[in-house]
Amino acid sequence: MRIDTERLYTTLEKLLSAHAPSGAEAEMDVLVNEFAAPISDAVWQDAADNIIIHIKGESDERPVAALSHKDEIALIVKRVDPDGKIRVRPLGGLHPWALGESPVELMAPDGLCPGVLSIGAKHVSEESPAGLLKTGQPLTWEQMWIETRLTAEELAQRGIRAGTRAVIARKHKMLWRLGDSICGYNLDCRAGLAAIFEAGMYLRENRPAQDVYLIASSSEEIGGHGATYALAQLPVETAVAVDIAPAAAEYGTINSGDPIIGVRDSRGLYDERIISRFDQLATKHGFAIQTAVLTSYSSDSTIAKTSGSVGRAALIGYPGDNTHGYEICSWDGIVNTAQLLLAYLEDPAI
Repeated sequence: MRIDTERLYTTLEKLLSAHAPSGAEAEMDVLVNEFAAPISDAVWQDAADNIIIHIKGESDERPVAALSHKDEIALIVKRVDPDGKIRVRPLGGLHPWALGESPVELMAPDGLCPGVLSIGAKHVSEESPAGLLKTGQPLTWEQMWIETRLTAEELAQRGIRAGTRAVIARKHKMLWRLGDSICGYNLDCRAGLAAIFEAGMYLRENRPAQDVYLIASSSEEIGGHGATYALAQLPVETAVAVDIAPAAAEYGTINSGDPIIGVRDSRGLYDERIISRFDQLATKHGFAIQTAVLTSYSSDSTIAKTSGSVGRAALIGYPGDNTHGYEICSWDGIVNTAQLLLAYLEDPAI
């Protein structure tokens, strides 16, 4: 096996603990550059904050890009009420019922400020926010706040204001084992990044047929902004997104060792020729693929294709339950995603 599974796991553990809400990804940038150093012929950060790793191949004709995003779904402060309650809204597809009352950290200029995402006491009537929920009303972000036990004046002194990001507390970002699966917040898309770094480790020592660009993209969770810019600047026609993909009965997909290959999503079609190539390569390496027509889903590659930044889009998805929540992924699914990506980058055959 050309994928070092122990190193892949260790890389994922390290990536998972970092804070990187969209537009405030500096902590992940440090880690990405650390992992990029031993695998790149050149590495740089572009104007949209993507980090691009160039691995030279035997030829510079028809280079291929593979990308995973470094940002995470998070919260952004809308306002601070006079009583110190911090009102927040989602930054990306984060739902209040996926977090509930949980510890968070506000990314203040002077460091992290601890808080608790709150709804208030439950032994109440309908006069109180939680009382309405007890009658069956849906939970919304408008009903929740972050409690820090600081006054509005103290929060202002710490620079916490509209626009400050809030993330799941680091102590809750640890990787958790569950049988043959791994669990955690933000396996989307830290497992994808770990997979492209692992593929890069092999390609740096075993030159592929063509140049390869590995992209740690920015601001994917709020619309694929980074990838759209990066792919427009690079001399690539094909982009392969590596991301979590939903295991769901409606798609006929299961949480297994077989990667999920997107055929279509809410932004467009994935390239059928590449899907066929994935199928060939997976069979060669002893596993299968699951094809899926996805709704309520898009990836860096289809977003970029829709904008005209790249000609061909593909998706290798590692299967996951509880997507955009406390995610559960087959470990074999992540390993085989890395294997399939590496096999394709070595020989796209297009």
